[in-house]
Amino acid sequence: MGYVYIVSFGGVEDRILLADAVNVKDIFELEARVSTVKADLIYAYTPERGQYHAGTILNYLSRIVYPDMVRLIALVGFDLYEEGLNFVFGEAQYGGKYAVVSTYRLKHSNEKVFFERVFKETNHELGHTFGLKHCEDPQCVMSFSNSIDDVDRKSRDFCPKCRRKLDYVLSYYR
Repeated sequence: MGYVYIVSFGGVEDRILLADAVNVKDIFELEARVSTVKADLIYAYTPERGQYHAGTILNYLSRIVYPDMVRLIALVGFDLYEEGLNFVFGEAQYGGKYAVVSTYRLKHSNEKVFFERVFKETNHELGHTFGLKHCEDPQCVMSFSNSIDDVDRKSRDFCPKCRRKLDYVLSYYR
C-alpha cells in the first residue's frame, strides 16, 4: 500500500490540503499524506507573463521522493501557464508520478465552491498520472477545462468508462 502525497509550496492553506487529502481517499481509495515543501521556484517564474511555468515546476517535483509514494501532487497559490496557452489550472506527467494544481484561478467567494474546484482539478491531474486522457463526457472530471465554467460544469468523479480504466490501474496499488 502506498500514499498519495499532497504538498504545497506555500500560499495554500493547510485546511485545503487536508480537505483535498479526504477527497483523494474518497475518489481514489488511496491514503493521502499532507506536507509542505520549501522551494525556491524563482527559476520557474516568467516576468513577462507574471506566471510560473508548470512544466518547470513538474521537473522540480520529480526530484522529491517519499517512501511508499504512489503519486505526488503539489497545490500552489500562484498562476501557471504552459507554452501556447494563456494559463493552465494544472499539469501532470501522463502516466508518471507527479502533478501540480494552481488554486489561483479557482478562487470563489463561496468557500465550498472553491474547495470543490480544487478537488476537481486534483482528481483530473491525478487521473492523468494514472494514464487517463481527456474525456468527451462534459460531466466527467477528465473533461478538458478551458475556463472556470468548464470546471464548474463537471463532476469531481469519473464517468463509468474512465472509472473502469482507473480502477484497473489502481488495482495494482491496493
